[in-house]
Amino acid sequence: MQKTIIVCLIIMVSFCLAGCGAPDPLQRQQVSGEVSLKGTPIAEGTIEFSPVGEGTASGAMIEAGKFTIPANKGLPPGDYIVRISAYESGAEPIEMPGESNKIAEELIPPEYNVESDVKFTVSVEDENVFTLDIGS
Repeated sequence: MQKTIIVCLIIMVSFCLAGCGAPDPLQRQQVSGEVSLKGTPIAEGTIEFSPVGEGTASGAMIEAGKFTIPANKGLPPGDYIVRISAYESGAEPIEMPGESNKIAEELIPPEYNVESDVKFTVSVEDENVFTLDIGS
């Protein structure tokens, strides 16, 4: 009888402790989506979400036009500037004048990259799916 009571107490305590994990104070959300260039999924690239004002930034690799930022590395609710970068796969890098480093040519126009004003709002209530076709 005592053995049964002890086992029941251990099970009850286990259930209580399992639900006691610290909640994420930033309420990070998973963000996923698709990015294409003139209707063709971007083979390889990066996507960056920078907060408008102060906050936490995050990003992901784009592969076959798709990306996912998991919730544990996700974005707190708010507005973000989106920047995308991609280079042609297998392209011969060009050498910059006066430098010995070679760089690949950026495929994404500046208005979606360094000069981006594309915005995305992350919400607790929504699925947070970002879809963009550049140059369509």
